[in-house]
Amino acid sequence: MKIEKLTEAEEVVMKAVWDLKKEPVLSDVVEKVTGAYGKDWKPQTVSTFMAKLVQKQYLKLYRNGKVYTYKILVNENLYNQEQLKKVYTFLYKNNKNKLKGDLEKL
Repeated sequence: MKIEKLTEAEEVVMKAVWDLKKEPVLSDVVEKVTGAYGKDWKPQTVSTFMAKLVQKQYLKLYRNGKVYTYKILVNENLYNQEQLKKVYTFLYKNNKNKLKGDLEKL
């Protein structure tokens, strides 16, 4: 499975979805994005990012009557591993010692 790159804003929204640990509705995500991540985004803005996450196959949209819920298709651990692999191969050129050294400085 190829994981598409996310923009910074899409990543914030996806992190909020992962943090909710359930199949959220839009209002859950808006609340998490504004409360936990300090974004002053309107529901329409969050909805736009959610639609992009559906297009990129991170989420699937389901309709339950009048309510739309989102199912997570890419789990957080897989995403984190892919991001770490990119950093490791690109920035550290597969040098584990250099990566470990920088991690120890954090």
